[in-house]
Amino acid sequence: MPPAQVRSAALIAAVQSLIGLGYALVLIIRGLMGKRDASIVYESDQANTAVGYGTAIFFIIVFGTVIFAAWRMQQGKRWGRGPVLMLELLLVPITIYMFKAGAWILGIVVGISAVAGLAMLFSAPAVEWASARFRR
Repeated sequence: MPPAQVRSAALIAAVQSLIGLGYALVLIIRGLMGKRDASIVYESDQANTAVGYGTAIFFIIVFGTVIFAAWRMQQGKRWGRGPVLMLELLLVPITIYMFKAGAWILGIVVGISAVAGLAMLFSAPAVEWASARFRR
């Protein structure tokens, strides 16, 4: 059984990933409804839809992988810490962009969750657990 810090970091990453998958679903629904994003300017209207679907597929792959990794971490398996750690590391600079865009509340929530996940993954019990798994 992994330490509580590892299980908590996995839970944080799973919640973050479920939110990302929710956004992918929104992009797919918007594409099916024919909605346009005014911030995307292309010569063709089809390109706007393709960008939405492409982003959704990318989110499904990335966040689906992180959910699977978080599940593996919860089970105490060796594989899983890397994708969860990468997500948390990527969310830190994303938080800065959220602040710059004026999304302070979302930035604070994302930043706190990312830093908490990183702190848990780099805590002494979590590092001991990961190194013991690596030696096997």
